[in-house]
Amino acid sequence: MKHTENCNRGGQFSTSRIAGLDLLRSLAIFSVIGVHFFLNTPFAKTPFVGSSMFLQGIVQHLMGVGVPLFLLLTGYLNINKKLSRSYYRGLVRVLSAYLLYSLFTIVFRIGYLGEEYSVQFWIHSILKFSAIGYAWYIEMWIGLFLLTPFLNVLYKNLSSRREKQVLIVTLVMLSLMAKFANRYELHVWPGFWESIYPLAYYFAGAYIREYKPRISIVKGLTVIIGLSLLNPLFNTFFMGNSKMVYPFGNSDTPLYFVLSLCVFLLLYQRDVKHAATRAVLMSVSLLSLDMYLVSFAFDRLYYPLMMQHFFVSQSQFGIYWFVIPPMVFVSSYVVSYIIHPLLPTGKPRVKIPRNKS
Repeated sequence: MKHTENCNRGGQFSTSRIAGLDLLRSLAIFSVIGVHFFLNTPFAKTPFVGSSMFLQGIVQHLMGVGVPLFLLLTGYLNINKKLSRSYYRGLVRVLSAYLLYSLFTIVFRIGYLGEEYSVQFWIHSILKFSAIGYAWYIEMWIGLFLLTPFLNVLYKNLSSRREKQVLIVTLVMLSLMAKFANRYELHVWPGFWESIYPLAYYFAGAYIREYKPRISIVKGLTVIIGLSLLNPLFNTFFMGNSKMVYPFGNSDTPLYFVLSLCVFLLLYQRDVKHAATRAVLMSVSLLSLDMYLVSFAFDRLYYPLMMQHFFVSQSQFGIYWFVIPPMVFVSSYVVSYIIHPLLPTGKPRVKIPRNKS
């Protein structure tokens, strides 16, 4: 099954596009923006006490699936890519987007934040992926993109389903398990290969593409909720009046691998019947990379303003998590919608169709 839906000249979409994949990518970008709430507020320094903090601990875990979902989608959608000139042209779209949004962010940092640095500093910041605070993902993605045709050769030359499962488990053990085990000044697991965790997600996405595994809604939600409760429950019963700790791991450990897989399996084959909803999901999906890059500027805009004038304590999560991340999401979408067509491979905008009565 291919994610082959494209806009036609009228901006409509063909029914061959998998709505579940657009739903996943839309959820992924909202999750990334949503989890940044906890980085831009005093959550990490606030004692983990009371129902509000408990709820925030759960939401933080649920929102942490954003990057893993993007990596799973990369494997799912690219497992059939082969070495060719046309494949390498795909690098232009991402690098041009990174450059354009880096310039946008630099203008914002100079004009609004008042950062005064030399031209050489800004050029260097682009080259080392620091002009945009979240551009580490682009640096990682470049390597994954360049390796993809060769990773696919490896995967496709494994002779059985069991061998592919062993490959995925091996990568999980080398990377995610190492990150989980080697914490709190301990080193009890071979840790040299920790940074290859994107490969575990890539091959897991490829495996899902090939074998189409399913999970029931009840089982999937049980696992998702159960894993999201582990760290909050531990802190509630064992840590007293301290800040939150993560004994069961955080975003780059096996807990999130399983959590993200369950979310992916619940949604990747879901259909969306409502035409306008499908179009919105498709539009957000097409702009998700742009939104990710531009969201850094809006985080730097909205959070200081809210912290200065409105946000008093983390107990206000129930109000402002439903205000600030949606503001960042919508603002990032609007700017991306305007800028995206300027890219050399910018796709046409998606028109929202009206339902016929």
